[in-house]
Amino acid sequence: MRLVFPMIKNTILSASIVLSTALAMSVLAKADFSTPAFAQGVTPKMHLEEGIKALKAGDTQRALMHLNEADKGISDQSAKMHLDEGIKAQKANDNQGALMHVDAADKALGGSGG
Repeated sequence: MRLVFPMIKNTILSASIVLSTALAMSVLAKADFSTPAFAQGVTPKMHLEEGIKALKAGDTQRALMHLNEADKGISDQSAKMHLDEGIKAQKANDNQGALMHVDAADKALGGSGG
């Protein structure tokens, strides 16, 4: 009788581990790791708008991160040209020039220009 309970306990523990592993593998197989969950559905225009907000707040590092992300997805030539010039201006510490260009990029995409 003493040997039966440890065997049952070990069997249940082993089954639990197997089921947990199978569940974890199933979840991982369906997960989309290409884009972080917080970033899914974020458009280049949204990055541009966040970049403008960051520029106005004086947060140049955050601004450049958002502007670079926006640059990856903008296809409108006028907007892209202004965005690229805005990024160059920001890298040269020309906040006014950067804002002028990213506002023009926003307007080219139908925005209010910041």
